Amino acid sequence: MRKNPFNMLKMSVLGCAVLVGVSGAVLTAGSASAETVTAVPISAKVTPIAIQAAAVQMKEVVLTSKTENLKTNVKVPQLSGMLDAKYEEQLNDILLSHANEDLANWEKEADEAAADAKTKGFTYRPYELTIIYELKSDGTGSPAGLVSLQITTYGATGGTGMPRVDTYNVLNREEAQRVTLQDVLGDSYKETVDAGVRAAMDEHPENYFKDDFKGIGESQGFYVEKGEAVVVFPKYAIAPGVMGSPEFRFPLAADLTIPVKTEPVSKVAMDLAAGDQITSAEGVSLVPFRKVAEGLGYEVTWNQATYAAELHKGAQWTSVTVGKDSYFYAKMAPVSLGAAPVIQNDILYVPLKFVSDILKAEVKTGDSGVLHIEQ
Repeated sequence: MRKNPFNMLKMSVLGCAVLVGVSGAVLTAGSASAETVTAVPISAKVTPIAIQAAAVQMKEVVLTSKTENLKTNVKVPQLSGMLDAKYEEQLNDILLSHANEDLANWEKEADEAAADAKTKGFTYRPYELTIIYELKSDGTGSPAGLVSLQITTYGATGGTGMPRVDTYNVLNREEAQRVTLQDVLGDSYKETVDAGVRAAMDEHPENYFKDDFKGIGESQGFYVEKGEAVVVFPKYAIAPGVMGSPEFRFPLAADLTIPVKTEPVSKVAMDLAAGDQITSAEGVSLVPFRKVAEGLGYEVTWNQATYAAELHKGAQWTSVTVGKDSYFYAKMAPVSLGAAPVIQNDILYVPLKFVSDILKAEVKTGDSGVLHIEQ
């Protein structure tokens, strides 16, 4: 089995994040160099602006398996009617890409299991993959313009499964934007959610792993439904499997208006110490994926099933797979950068050219080998 780099990865609900509030397995900084990244994000001004509500519609694409070894019930949501057509197209592409990737991985696993069963003389029972969705808010409710989508991916191999819940929250306007827990619950959202979760645990301690709950992070998964923010945790994260994916509901203010960015965000710059860089067997300069991505304002999620890391910022999205020298951005054709992503000392590294050629950031080498990166 593959090593599960939990020292590098902090698990929460998997998925894309900055594009639309999505939880995920996020790479942590625990194994980073002692050198500190200097990130200089220049925030945009925000002001509450009333949004004219318009209902977003849902269509679906049904995917089926090419192998008889995998049964499928895969329905991929595709949004229509968003005011930001480009954002809608890119989000739909992400949703479909994720589903196709899940399907391909489960087909591979199913075929391998079937072949193994045949070799050992066992009766093979087909694996099953289910992907379903629910539009929790279509933009016509409160808060006005908020679209909230939940997608559940579940693979069954005959034993207890591990469903993945992805949540997407976006403000439907001419320039769509991600909606965060802070947007809907205020600056003290962490304290509010932590207190609510702990209160529920105290009321029914037999239902939870109280000692495992250390508080929520910035990428905590949630959706909005009927005037409430519903915080979702992965199965087994804070409770026994019988509890499924625990949910906690928090009422929103009746007059809540989502803050809208009124000015473009300026460039983000960071410095990467020479000690953070390594060289691959091919002689290619490699840099820590998470450290660079988050330093530039991206949010990183880890997909343990595919051994891949994804990053998101606005409508921008890409992913890299360990051992695969193939890189892309949005819908660009995949390209080789001379070396595949690798994990060393529980840190994921990618070629430096990923930063310049894929993320289109400007990279300059300064004194003592320090890299100055600006995007």
